[in-house]
Amino acid sequence: MSEIKVIDRHVEAFDTVSVSESATPKYDRDDGRIRAAYPASADDEREYVFSIYRYGDADTFSVAEGAKILDYAEGIAHVLTPADAYEGEN
Repeated sequence: MSEIKVIDRHVEAFDTVSVSESATPKYDRDDGRIRAAYPASADDEREYVFSIYRYGDADTFSVAEGAKILDYAEGIAHVLTPADAYEGEN
């Protein structure tokens, strides 16, 4: 049997979350919760910053290398930005 690590928590802008790079987290914009499940033995966890991008009516927007797009609609994207890349943009 395999152990599974579960992430199920409310996040707000600038919160940090550690998650496997190979996981595909889900974000519910209605309740502000991020959810992910992946093998507990995963050795590719990375720290991310929960970020909100406003792209308005543009057809494109830029994110850091390795970012995970969680949700996008109505000109707003919710993104997990790698913490090391996020700090580099300050």
